[in-house]
Amino acid sequence: MSEIITSSGIDYVHGKFKKRDAGYFYVRNGKQFYRDREETYQKNQSPRQKWNSEAFAYANRELARLRATPELEAQLRAEYETADHLASNGKTYSTVWAWKFNSLLYDYKQSHPFVS
Repeated sequence: MSEIITSSGIDYVHGKFKKRDAGYFYVRNGKQFYRDREETYQKNQSPRQKWNSEAFAYANRELARLRATPELEAQLRAEYETADHLASNGKTYSTVWAWKFNSLLYDYKQSHPFVS
């Protein structure tokens, strides 16, 4: 821990400045301190949360791959129109990207069922 002395008009700083900061600021006994903190909340997921995270990561990877070229994007828009905005999970979506993302999530979860 290190003591921080601010020269600005701000007396104390609490928390993080940016989302990706390694640590956070806090005040104890009238003094400002900074402490590094390892974010371990991703490591402490339940099996169901890990399964959902894997599906989410898969859908994001595939969607980025489909958006990479104009030909794939045009093909995706055509599939969206022929499907009448209805995804494989039975819901309708207002945008092509929401439709495809949720279709990819559903397809991943069907091909990799959750087993507790």
